[in-house]
Order: sequence, then structure tokens, then C-alpha cells
Amino acid sequence: MILSEVFNILGPIVIITLIGYFLGRSSLGLHSQTLSTIVILVATPALIFNTLTSLHVNPLTIGTMATAALVCLAIAGLLALLAIWVFGGSLRSFLPGLMLPNSGNMGLPLVALAFGDEGMRLGISYFFVVALFQHSVGLSITAGSIRLKSLAQQPLIYSVILVLIVTFLDLPVPQLILTTTEMLGNMMIPAMLILLGSSLASLQVTDFRPALAMAVGRLVIGLISAVAVIYLLDLSGIVAGSVFLLATMPTAIVTYVFAERYQQNPQQVAGGVVLSTVLTFCCLPALIWAALRISELDLGGMGSALK
Repeated sequence: MILSEVFNILGPIVIITLIGYFLGRSSLGLHSQTLSTIVILVATPALIFNTLTSLHVNPLTIGTMATAALVCLAIAGLLALLAIWVFGGSLRSFLPGLMLPNSGNMGLPLVALAFGDEGMRLGISYFFVVALFQHSVGLSITAGSIRLKSLAQQPLIYSVILVLIVTFLDLPVPQLILTTTEMLGNMMIPAMLILLGSSLASLQVTDFRPALAMAVGRLVIGLISAVAVIYLLDLSGIVAGSVFLLATMPTAIVTYVFAERYQQNPQQVAGGVVLSTVLTFCCLPALIWAALRISELDLGGMGSALK
């Protein structure tokens, strides 16, 4: 039974990603930059606002998942620093890749397929923290200077602010707004998977050893941080299963974008993104199985309180 669940979750992810890969390899001229801009500026803010308002996510849920995301990132950052100190390498090049998971392109589709609407609202509450962290702390690390002003250029931060206002003040949202944001947000997940596939088609592995080290390091760091957060925050049920999946995702593609912009070993980072994604895809059956088993456990922790 659980093998059937794993297959049904993994199948759509693989198929849509492969569509993006073959489109990226074809002569059709898929303009990834345009699609990426639409996802970031329109679809992502719309999905965050619609999911967290129409599904009536309570402040406790948002706070718990946001805290889980921050603690995961903190633990991952410390482990990444330790790994770079032991094995060597450039902090500006490899710290973001080891620390930042691809909770958007891969994480959100996985939790949505694995846990339905509840997984989606939990995933969104986790993802927006990771996304904001990527475009502030992650960008600053690669740039070598503080770039917190970039947050003001991220539309998703304004959607989060609106969600918090609506949620805490219990304000009604007009149906017109809900319908519009639902239609716009529905394109985010398939578009993200297509972008993931097309990005993998264009990135190359030119230096195998550092790329493999980043891939293995990201998976190990993700597993350790996920288990640690579940234990430290006393999570259980679907909350724990969702955090486990979101924290164990491969290196975020945006780390290559930053490395390319600031010329921090972009080819090695690109190879790390590719191998990390391939390695995670190979491990997805085991990761999904583990997340489903974790979600079946009722440890009486915060996860039960959020149901």
C-alpha cells in the first residue's frame, strides 16, 4: 500500500520535470527567464496568499512552520560551515549550496501530493521563510556583503504581510480576490517543475568531485537538520512528515544564479545543483516512504496541536 502511495507521489514529479528537461533540450526556444519571472512575481505571491487565507491557516501553524524553517536553516548553516572548515572550499561559493534546500521547485509539489491541502498549507508556511532567507542571507553570503535591500524587491514578502494582516485581524477576503489568486497560484507548481527540468538541461557538471561533495553534503545536512528539528520542536504527524521532506530537498537552483552573478565558481556550483538534484531524485522513494511513516507517528507533540 505504501509503495503505491510513493509511486503516485513520485510519478507526477518525475513526468513534469522530464517535460521541462526535454523542452529545455529542444529547439522550441523555451524562455526560462520569462517563465521564472512570472513564477516569482505573480504565481508565488498569489499561491502564498490564496493558500494561507482560503484554507484558513491559523497563526499557530504559520508560526510553527516558520520556526521549523528557521531552525532547519540555522542547523544546516552550522553543519555546512563545519563541512567547509574540515574539507576546504570557498564559503561564498559553497555555503549557500549546502545550506539552502530547493523547498519550492521540489518540496512544495511533494508535500502537496503526499499530504493534500494540509501538506500544501504547511509547505507554503515553510517555503516563504526559505525563499526570503535565500534572497537575503543567501544572496549576501555569495555577494560578500549585506544585501538585505533585495527583500524589498521580492513580491512574496508583501503577500506574506497581507496574509498576516488578514489572519491576525480575521478579515474577510472578497471572493474575487480569492478566485483570481487561486487561478494565478495554480500555475506555480507545474511551472516550477518545468523550470527545474529546463534548468537541469542547461546546467553542466564540469568538475565532478566538488559537485559530488556538494550533492552528498546537502543530502546529509538536510537529513540531520530535519531529524534535529522534528526532535527539538517535538513535531509529529503530517507536520513532521512535511518538515522532513522540505528540509531534505536538493541544492536550490537560485544558488547557481547568485554564483554566476558574483562569479563565485559558478561552474562548480552548477555541477553541485545538477548532481544534488539527481541524487535526491534517486533517493525520493526512500525519502517519501520515510516522510509517510513519520507522518503516521503520533508523538503527542506540536503536530497534534495543529490539527
